[in-house]
Amino acid sequence: MPHSAEAPALSRAAPTVTIRPATAADLPAMAAWQCRYVPDGLFPQMGERFVRRWHGSFLDTPYGVALVAERPDASGTGTSAAPIGFLVGSTDQVRHVEEVVRRHRMRLASAGLVALAGRPRLAAHFIRTRARSYLSRILRNANAGNRHPGDSADAGAPAVETITTAADQVAVITAVAVDTAARGSGAGQLLVERFLEEARAAGAPRAELVAMLGEGSAAPFYDRLGWIPVGEHPSRDGSLARTYRYNLS
Repeated sequence: MPHSAEAPALSRAAPTVTIRPATAADLPAMAAWQCRYVPDGLFPQMGERFVRRWHGSFLDTPYGVALVAERPDASGTGTSAAPIGFLVGSTDQVRHVEEVVRRHRMRLASAGLVALAGRPRLAAHFIRTRARSYLSRILRNANAGNRHPGDSADAGAPAVETITTAADQVAVITAVAVDTAARGSGAGQLLVERFLEEARAAGAPRAELVAMLGEGSAAPFYDRLGWIPVGEHPSRDGSLARTYRYNLS
């Protein structure tokens, strides 16, 4: 479900906006922004508690990327910075997913079951649209230590909805969001640019993401940043989505 909640800005960000790696202390705000501004897909509907645990899985794998945008607080003292947005993604989606399954599958599965138990309609939707494939991915990836990550034709995970099945390295932006009060600051653009720098440094030849279409779509934002649309498809939830690619080589 990679997409963005950042309104397009015609000028580059003010120099006061900075990007830094996210920490565990940022997870509550990141989860709140995800659920409020990027609610598409299964995971945001499972609530902030689950999203915090899911975002946490991007902090401790060698392929995960978790970034926070911040700027000086409104007091103008310059003594502290206020987070205004975030990005999560991976520099190698296949290997990141396998690491998430290996390190977090039990905790994510437990958190997911708790979240679904309190949301019977969402649980029924999950059973119809995802349960079989997720279980298959858990079992397949749990035994992945004896084979190359690219051997699987579908390198998904119980808590990662992947958009690529290629055996080569592909960086993926999973979600981007910027707080409403900071829209137009260019924070979203800076988050994406920093991600692309990290993906290129990690050796990824290209990056991909999915933007949901319709009212409030982030597609124009990615068009403006030079991402190339490569196809449209219905999501598992019935919405129309567009896949974008950015060549890094």
